[in-house]
Amino acid sequence: AILILLITFLLKSYATKAQTWTKVDCGTDFSMALKSDGTIWTWGFNANGQLGNGTTTNQSSPSQVGTDMDWKEIATGAVHCLAIKNNGTLWAWGGNGVNQLGNGTTTDANTPIQIGMDTDWSSISGGQGHSLAIKTNGTLWSWGLNTIGQVGDGTMVDVTVPTQIGTATNWMTISGGGFHTMALQSDSTLWAWGNNANGELGVPGPTSSSVPQQVGTNTDW
Repeated sequence: AILILLITFLLKSYATKAQTWTKVDCGTDFSMALKSDGTIWTWGFNANGQLGNGTTTNQSSPSQVGTDMDWKEIATGAVHCLAIKNNGTLWAWGGNGVNQLGNGTTTDANTPIQIGMDTDWSSISGGQGHSLAIKTNGTLWSWGLNTIGQVGDGTMVDVTVPTQIGTATNWMTISGGGFHTMALQSDSTLWAWGNNANGELGVPGPTSSSVPQQVGTNTDW
């Protein structure tokens, strides 16, 4: 009986220490993953520093991004990465030629840099050259490439820092496409904005939209 208890204890200890992959996302020719111990790992194409390891050298196997172990959310764009830490801070790295990092510059970053000082970010998504985030209060924020209205601020001018989209406080889920964005509100309505040349917004086209517009009238998404 003592032997059985010892074996059970050792197995539980091993299981506790063993780390597993919990989230993964893919950019253009590179990948990003989050482990259960709060570490971020990347691999693949790295010409814009999107692997976040301080270089622009391609990596054929997963390598850890820095040494921090408090990452909670991850997302990739075409050549950039976004991440949120347990303390609610927002970070980004990689390509920044169209302001997709949101730090007010167009300079690439090959290591994570904090975006602003807010500590209430909850979810993120990346598009081709734009970025999206939701705060814990349900507000929606976006920045980056905006040539077809994909940021959703009512203009077609690139946005250099996170900017609130509208005044709604019930955004729940977001997803950035190549040049358009989709989102769900907490009432289960579906919204879209940006390019609609191929009907990707799910509304009568081909007119694009620079502000969120509801897709249909369903409330069961």
